[in-house]
Parts: sequence; C-alpha cells; structure tokens
Amino acid sequence: MVPALVAVVLAGWLLLTVVAALPRIGTAARRHVPDWFAPLLPAWTFFAPNPATKDKVLMYRDTLANDTVGPLRLVLPEGGAGGRPGKALFDAASQLLRRAAAGWDEEPDARIRDARLMISTPYLLLLNRASTAPHDATAVSFEFVIAHASRRDEEPEVVFVSAVHRLKGAANSGAVAHDEPGRRAVREGTPC
Repeated sequence: MVPALVAVVLAGWLLLTVVAALPRIGTAARRHVPDWFAPLLPAWTFFAPNPATKDKVLMYRDTLANDTVGPLRLVLPEGGAGGRPGKALFDAASQLLRRAAAGWDEEPDARIRDARLMISTPYLLLLNRASTAPHDATAVSFEFVIAHASRRDEEPEVVFVSAVHRLKGAANSGAVAHDEPGRRAVREGTPC
C-alpha cells in the first residue's frame, strides 16, 4: 500500500513538472499550484528565453609602421579556449557590450561616453589581454575587436571596435594618427 502511494505521488510530481515546463501551458499551470508546492516545481530555463547560438570572441588587428592594417587575429585565453580564462574573457566582453549599449542611453556626449567606457574594468581587462598577445614586429598600434563567432563556416560578426592603442616599445614611437586621409576612421569605443 505504501509503495503504491509513493509511486502515485512521485508520478504526479513528475507530471506536474513536465506540464510546468511547457512554454504556454506551464505559466497557467503554475498559477494554480499552491504556494507551499511551487518551490518543488523546477524552472528549466537552461536555454530560455533566447538560446546562445554564437560565442563572443576577442580579436585584434595591428597597425603597422607603413600605415597598413593587419588581419584580425584571435586572442586565446591562457590555457586554451575553454575553462576559467575563456569564461573570464566571455564575461568581460558581455559586460563591455552591455555598458556600451547602456552608455548610448545615459550619456549624449560621445567623448564622455567613450572616456567612461575606456576606463571601465571590462575594457581594461580586454585591452590588457589583447596587448599581451603576439604582435607583428613592425606594429606601432593595435585595436581589439569583439566579434560573434559561430562554430559553423560563417565569418565572425564584428560587434565592437575599441580605440586605437599605441604599443609600448613600438618600432615607430611617434603618435598614431587616427583620421588620416584614405584610412578608415574608427570612433573610440563605439559598437559597430
């Protein structure tokens, strides 16, 4: 008698859990569950409401002494692409993108908005990691890029371009011109 009662209770609990996980029926079903029982119904939101289909990757490109811009290169975290260093870069990139998007609403002056963004912890963390990556021997400056990349054969989608930063000990120690004729001007810290 007791094992049958336990089996019925567990089967009912399983059925309520499945019904509560259904997209449209679940919210209505949760309203009819008593308050004392609601914590026993798990909320399965591993992939909701918007599943991640792309990774955020940190890339950089060098500006060489002859004023040409090199190709985008991937910055790998120490220890490979996975683990805590990879998660730290992913989190910093996510936070920077959120701050950049919020900055457009909070601050109308682009110079102040960009300056605040450039002294933020996520920006400085990503800048530091990109500056320690291997650069071309003739590189005088670089910029880092946050891109959405897919494991499929798709080109990465650039979503953020940093300001141009001079490399310490660069071949040409002169200042880097940002708005030379014939060269694409990048506004500092702006989402693409």
